[in-house]
Amino acid sequence: MFKKKFIHPKTGDSLTFSEQISWMVQNLIRTWYFVVLWTATTIVWWIKPSWFGDTSAYIKWMNLASWLAVTVELVIGIAMIGQTTRDALILREIRKLERNQTDDLRDLIDSLEDYE
Repeated sequence: MFKKKFIHPKTGDSLTFSEQISWMVQNLIRTWYFVVLWTATTIVWWIKPSWFGDTSAYIKWMNLASWLAVTVELVIGIAMIGQTTRDALILREIRKLERNQTDDLRDLIDSLEDYE
């Protein structure tokens, strides 16, 4: 399961298992529904912490929010590092092709100059 390659639906990139999970989580949390739900729950927790059965609910909510923020950044980082690595490989490949074409063009110009 961990060795299986997944394909990103928009880019066609081959993803690792952890990147696939990362993109799935991002698709869940990067929606207006999640933002509205998280914001509404936060406001309710701030206004009526007793509804959540604990008078120290505010501190617990802040800890949960901090954990969520760090976790979201880590999840996003997994996907971004993988994507950046793939982009760097492609850019290096393009640079190599460009150098080869430039060298071929110089050789052609040199051979044309010799021909004249």
